[in-house]
Amino acid sequence: MDTIVKQNTQHIYDLVELCARKGVRNAVLSPGSRCAPLIIGFSKHPDIKTISVTDERSAGFVGLGIAQQSGEPVVLVCTSGTAAQNFAPAVTEAFYQNVPLIVLTADRPAEWIDQWDGQTIHQQNLFGDHIKGSFNFPADLDQPENQLQVQKMGNQALNLALTPARGPIHVNLPIREPFYPENPDDVHFNSGVSVNAKINNNNSADDEIWLEIEQEAKQFQNVLIIGGQNRLDPELNEHLVQLNVPIVGDVISNLHGVKEVTRGADFIFNNAGIELKPDLLITIGRSVISKNLKLFLRKNKPKTHWHIGLGMVGDPFRSLSKIIKMNPLDFFKGFLKRNISFQTKEEYKTLLLGYDQVAKTSIQSQLDDFEAFNEFLAVAKVMKCLPQESVLHLGNSMPVRIANFIGLDKHHVEVWSNRGTSGIDGTLSTAVGHALADQERNHTLITGDLAFFYDRNGLWLNRALPTNLRVIILNNDGGGIFNMIPGPNEQEGLTELFTTPHGRTAELTAREFGLDYQTASSSEELEQALDRFSHGILEIFTDMNTNTAFFKKLTTESIRGKGELL
Repeated sequence: MDTIVKQNTQHIYDLVELCARKGVRNAVLSPGSRCAPLIIGFSKHPDIKTISVTDERSAGFVGLGIAQQSGEPVVLVCTSGTAAQNFAPAVTEAFYQNVPLIVLTADRPAEWIDQWDGQTIHQQNLFGDHIKGSFNFPADLDQPENQLQVQKMGNQALNLALTPARGPIHVNLPIREPFYPENPDDVHFNSGVSVNAKINNNNSADDEIWLEIEQEAKQFQNVLIIGGQNRLDPELNEHLVQLNVPIVGDVISNLHGVKEVTRGADFIFNNAGIELKPDLLITIGRSVISKNLKLFLRKNKPKTHWHIGLGMVGDPFRSLSKIIKMNPLDFFKGFLKRNISFQTKEEYKTLLLGYDQVAKTSIQSQLDDFEAFNEFLAVAKVMKCLPQESVLHLGNSMPVRIANFIGLDKHHVEVWSNRGTSGIDGTLSTAVGHALADQERNHTLITGDLAFFYDRNGLWLNRALPTNLRVIILNNDGGGIFNMIPGPNEQEGLTELFTTPHGRTAELTAREFGLDYQTASSSEELEQALDRFSHGILEIFTDMNTNTAFFKKLTTESIRGKGELL
């Protein structure tokens, strides 16, 4: 019996050891029988912390949050069947945000696929194109060549996840019974497990490329840098300031620490004139929120467009002409070290900053003058009260857009949002993962009511919820965005199919999970609640029609008139 157990499980324990040797410090486990050897292995490894999350959909996003905040690879484990499919939304988000999730799915041996055996589906290549690589272990390891293949495959998979640009990988593990060791001493980790194929982190450009960059940089006068979604990097921000070039950054770009960064892109580029067209456009980071910025640059294409970054490169402005495969910080360090400069007209930068200041003043004036309490005013008050050196998480749909309209002035607040796919699923779970990985700072999540209720299982952990997390719910009784954008609110008798009013509150959820619960329905109540709110749930109630009225006022009275801000 001992021989069979070792044959069935030792390669699993070797894989656990390999993960630890490659830098994995956290594993998120979803319970099951077929995955028992994986659960046992990770829970017994001295260098890996484990957390159990029953719902795989939430577990995937908790792992995503831990990996984002820690900057380290995180393992996801689940049993066979549809359990693995429930990881797909988080894996997809990780793919578009370059997050190294190590997805380990237990499986039935191949001969049982399509034989009406329980929890048995096609698991190879389960995540399609939304994965850096998929690997399928052999089920039978009695042959030496199979044992060698397993070691080689494990190294290949983990190296792929950690090679820039990083991202998720999937290892599918068919496992035969028995799953459980007869003796706890049968679980041991082989310190001699093979760790090969050094990861290539080369992130530099040769002299020929730098010469080409220098020659091109001198040709253009109106240079514009646009920051897409990126993690907070104070060192990068310091180098960007030295360029003396106009910079546009959404709230998720984490460029609010850059002096004179332009934040009001949606208002500035709404019906903007040709005077704002750049000759050279430089993009860093990933997606941008501003629809008007995208529409403007698609219509007024720059002469040249560089993108600086690693991994997959999108072209949302339909103008990309050069990809410089470097980390932006390393690029701008090299750029400044070589004394390369842009011949930017000061008038171009002054024009952008002037428009930005007018937009900022206009937005604040409208927040102050609008009589009825609304979610825009609520978000502004929450953002104003954020602690320095804290973390802000923004839900998709309206919360991230509202925060982007208002702008963030606190330079050392780090902003995260699931804008890889921009779905509402996993918002709460991701923030929980961040708070677990970073318990020294305060974390604040601003999320919509539908997103919160959709992802309540993110609170269902096998341990106490982190007390450094504040969940702020904007409850307008449905999907308020569908009351604002053209189309849904014009469908007579069908509007509720889009806005989905529900009449629910988070009070019982807070009680179920033992969380502090507060509410606010006015500016005065919100200010009082924020004074005493340190963790738990704060639910802010607003009227959907009032929110829509303020949004229309905001967009029609901005400095450039009506536009499609959503």
